[in-house]
Amino acid sequence: MFDLIHKKYTMYKLLVFLLLYINIWLSFTVVYFILDVYELGLIVDHYASFSHQNSDWDLMTRSLYLSAITLLSVGYGDVTPFGLSRAVAMIQALIGYLLPVVIVFNLSLFFIVEKNKS
Repeated sequence: MFDLIHKKYTMYKLLVFLLLYINIWLSFTVVYFILDVYELGLIVDHYASFSHQNSDWDLMTRSLYLSAITLLSVGYGDVTPFGLSRAVAMIQALIGYLLPVVIVFNLSLFFIVEKNKS
């Protein structure tokens, strides 16, 4: 009985953290998109042609891509933020570094508390 509750709670926690990651990813995507539209923080793809970078669809995919590689701390270097987007990228990178620590700490704390109960 305990194992089933334990597994469900762990899966629930992991699902919450996954949804949190997706929410952060999409929220920062919107911020990058708005900053680029108002030319406050451009996002430049170094391997795309100039005409390709002017399309709205490309701006959305660049924003999604930049947000994902920044949050996951990959940083290939093919897409670069400029202006205010750099400050936003630093904040997102900090969140991307700290969130896994919070996840591991939270799950570890749960396991330690459960182990001490028994």
